[in-house]
Amino acid sequence: MNDSTILTISKDPQLLTVLREQLHGHVGPGSRMIVAPTIQEACALLETARTQLVVLHWTRDQASYDQIDRLLWTSTVLARRTPILVIAERYRTEQATTLFRMGVDDYISRTHHLDQLGRIFSAILQHRPAANGHSQEADAPGSMGAPVAHESAKRITAPALI
Repeated sequence: MNDSTILTISKDPQLLTVLREQLHGHVGPGSRMIVAPTIQEACALLETARTQLVVLHWTRDQASYDQIDRLLWTSTVLARRTPILVIAERYRTEQATTLFRMGVDDYISRTHHLDQLGRIFSAILQHRPAANGHSQEADAPGSMGAPVAHESAKRITAPALI
C-alpha cells in the first residue's frame, strides 16, 4: 500500500488535515494526497495522475449530482477505474442510495465516520496498484482494479461493503 496517491476534492482545510493524518497513519509514508478544489479540476487530474482513490468532500453548494456523474464517467474511461469515496457532512439515506446507484464505491458521514477513515483507505487501497503499477490483486478478474467497459456497466454494480 505504500506509494499510493489519493486525489481529494475539498476546500475544507480542517478535513484535509484529518485526511492527511489518516492517509499517512494507515496507508504509509510513501503515500501522497493531491488536492483539487473542484470536480472539474479533479477530472483533469484523473486523466494525467495515477491515482488509486478519489475522496470527494461533498456539500450541496460545491457539487451537484451532474458533476459527480462527470467524475464517475471520467473514472470509468481510465485504464483502471478509480474508486470514489464520498464524504458528506451528515449521512442521509436518500443521498447515499442515489450515490451508490450512480456508482460511488463508498459513502460516509463526516460527523460519524472520520475515525474510521484509515481503515476505509486501507481496505480500498489493498486491492489497488500503487503508483509504480505493482499489485498482487489489482489485475484479478472481478477485482476493484478491473476496468469497466462502459459507463452503463458501472451504474449497475453493487456498492462495495467495507
